[in-house]
Amino acid sequence: MQPQQVRVGILGGSGYGGAELLRRLLQHPLVTLSGVASRQYLGRPLAAAWPHLAGVTEATFADEAEVIGGCEVLFTATPHGSTALLVRQALDAGKRVIDLSADFRLSAEDYARWYGQPHPCPELLSTAVYGLTELHRDEIRMARLVANPGCNATAANLALAPLAAHGLLGEQVLVSIAAAASGAGRSPELGLHYSEVNENVRPYKVAGTHRHIPEVEDTLGRAATMGRRLKTHAPAWRPTITFTPHLIPMTRGILASCAIYPTQDGVTESELLALYGAYYRAEPLILVQDELPQTKAVFGSDRCLITVRRDLRSGWIHSFAVIDNLGKGAAGQAVHNLNVMLGFSETLALLGALWP
Repeated sequence: MQPQQVRVGILGGSGYGGAELLRRLLQHPLVTLSGVASRQYLGRPLAAAWPHLAGVTEATFADEAEVIGGCEVLFTATPHGSTALLVRQALDAGKRVIDLSADFRLSAEDYARWYGQPHPCPELLSTAVYGLTELHRDEIRMARLVANPGCNATAANLALAPLAAHGLLGEQVLVSIAAAASGAGRSPELGLHYSEVNENVRPYKVAGTHRHIPEVEDTLGRAATMGRRLKTHAPAWRPTITFTPHLIPMTRGILASCAIYPTQDGVTESELLALYGAYYRAEPLILVQDELPQTKAVFGSDRCLITVRRDLRSGWIHSFAVIDNLGKGAAGQAVHNLNVMLGFSETLALLGALWP
């Protein structure tokens, strides 16, 4: 029996994350797009923000209350801090929510520390499930509120989770991120102008200041504590990671280059590749490969490519993951979570899946 069409709405439809949600949801066979909100483009056609939609849809941007009222599942692609109150409004109205902001990824204590303000709705944090789909699938199925991960955190966690789950994660965890400019959003900013980014690479938010750090430490701590039986409560132990992101002159894409000194000697590279392959064997959006991954291989897609190396000279293990920050790092992961929540085939409307 064919599942019934589900009405979905988007808040923040004029940002990059909103555009990628539209790209997927407009072709989703089991979804009806019931409304899209944007304060900046209120009352104007979607094509005013996204010219590629001219002739594809005649929909116009609506106000937030109208979109919340008309949907069954709501995607929030709005700024952190202001999103939590919109999520509460939707939950109070009986909607299910997939939040692409940072408002429900962390505990109240961590949120205040990393975002510099008290959490707007701390009473809702216990209901939120961290939406890294491959690691939290069982919890996502039952969730009313899913907190979509940050893009850099997604790449780092997928690169390191197998090592954590198998007890190989040592005390020293180094993560270097190469991130494209669209990860900073669509709002104009001097450092993101073409003339600033082009032919330039620069580190940013270094020395323990990047807000995705606690997401990675939480997830790896849970993996180390529970193996594949991950839970959403706080882990008994969390690693301390060194996280160094770099802005690169590219529109979309993330490369996570990670290094750890393992807790066990004698693990070979072939054993590590087999470990990674077994860990992700059932995942249709993750490919563990022998060759080193490159961002062009995931451009515009919702998949992740991963490999691992053992440095025999130093003893360190190096793992590498590439994703599209707007796909697997944002909208693609959100739609994957929608499919899991509603019991659909997981890869519906997703791009670049390895199998249906």
